[in-house]
Amino acid sequence: MREVKEGSFWDHLEELRRRIFIVLGVLTIGTVAAFAFSRQLMELVLEGAPIHLQTLAPAEAFTAHLTLSLAVGLLITSPVGFYQFWRFVSPGLYRKERSVAVASAFLCAILFLAGAAFAWFIMLEPALTVFRSFEVGDITGGWSLSNYISFLGRFVLVFATAFQLPVLVLVMVRMGAVSPAQLAKYRRHIIVGLLIIAAILTPPDPMTQVMLTLPLYLLFELSLLAARIGYRKRKNAGREEENDD
Repeated sequence: MREVKEGSFWDHLEELRRRIFIVLGVLTIGTVAAFAFSRQLMELVLEGAPIHLQTLAPAEAFTAHLTLSLAVGLLITSPVGFYQFWRFVSPGLYRKERSVAVASAFLCAILFLAGAAFAWFIMLEPALTVFRSFEVGDITGGWSLSNYISFLGRFVLVFATAFQLPVLVLVMVRMGAVSPAQLAKYRRHIIVGLLIIAAILTPPDPMTQVMLTLPLYLLFELSLLAARIGYRKRKNAGREEENDD
C-alpha cells in the first residue's frame, strides 16, 4: 500500500528546495573540513604528479587548494546526497518500492566511491603516462597547479559517475522497462553504447576510453546477472501466489 501525503506542486517544490539546501549545507561543511587539511591533501596529490607543477598567477595556489577541498568534500558527502534524493522520492513509492529505493541509494553511494577509488588508484597513472607520451620533439610538459587539480577532479568525477551503471540497469529491470533477456539480446549494441559514453566522458585517447569501457562492461554483466536472479525470484513468487489463489 502506498503511503503518500497529497501535496500541491509548490509543496513538492518547497520539499525539493529544502533537500537541496541540506545537500549544499553538508557539502559546504565537508568542503570546509577538507580545506582545514588542504595542505596535507595537496601534498598527497602532488606525490603522484609526474612532473614539477608551477603556478602562473598569485592566487593560483589558493584556488587550487579550494578546488581540491571541494572535490574531496563532494566525495565524502556524496552518501548524504543520495540519501536526500531517496527521502524526496520515497513518499510517492509503495512500501516494496521504498526498500528498492533504499538499496539503490546505498548502492549508488558505494559505487560512486568505488568509481572514484578506481580512477585514483588504477586509472590515473596509466592515463597520465599516455598523455605525457605525446610530448615529443620540442614539446615539454609545463603543467600549472590549477589545471592539474581541475583535471584530477574531473577525471575522478567521470569514473565515479560512470560507475552508476549497475543501478540504472537494475532499476530499469525492476520497473519492467526492459527484461534481462532483452539486455542480453542487445549486448553488442550496449557495448557500442558504452564505448560512445566513454568517448564522451574521457579525454580523446583510445587507451583511456578502453580502460573506462572495460570496467563498465564488467559492471553491466554483473548487473545483468543480479537482474536475472531477481527477475526469476519475482516470477517464481508470482506463480506461487497464483497457485495459492
